[in-house]
Amino acid sequence: MSGFKQVSKAQARRHMAVDERIERMAEAPLDLIRREEFVHEIATLWRSAQERFLLIGRYLVQARSRLPHGEFQAMVENELPFGYQVAYQLRMVAEAVDSGRLPGTKLPPSYATVYQLATLTTEQLRLADQRNLIRPDVTRPEIVRFKRDLRQAGVMAAAGLPEAPGRREALLAERERLRARLAAVEAELAEQVGG
Repeated sequence: MSGFKQVSKAQARRHMAVDERIERMAEAPLDLIRREEFVHEIATLWRSAQERFLLIGRYLVQARSRLPHGEFQAMVENELPFGYQVAYQLRMVAEAVDSGRLPGTKLPPSYATVYQLATLTTEQLRLADQRNLIRPDVTRPEIVRFKRDLRQAGVMAAAGLPEAPGRREALLAERERLRARLAAVEAELAEQVGG
């Protein structure tokens, strides 16, 4: 017997990484002065938050596939600091990034925003990329608006109507305005010829 206690990789990682004093020192704010220092530290922490959300999603994917039936949902509902909906979104984000559907380097740091992208089809993602909506600073409202526009265009196309609602009416109104203006110009010209 070697005298060493056998532990899992996760337990070993926790033992190596978690020394309360070191953790407190790492989380203590630095005394920054220059703008560049603030930008660097804040950007580093922001990237770290994104990486942690992605890692949480990857653990959720593992847990869902490895835990016996019913244990995953019980774990999420009773033991995690978030609910099933957040767990689902984190899993979908991790799966989309790990499968290559979403480019990890171009994604915003908010899992909720990335989740909105993850719900798009491959064709919709291609269109979103063409419209520059797959970028680190994209906002959730931009993606929601894009999805709403896609739905609206799909409904209009299915009904055999022009894509932009009200566009036909706007064009008809413009034509009438131009006809009225043309009639006024012709009337003025007729008065000048006769006068």
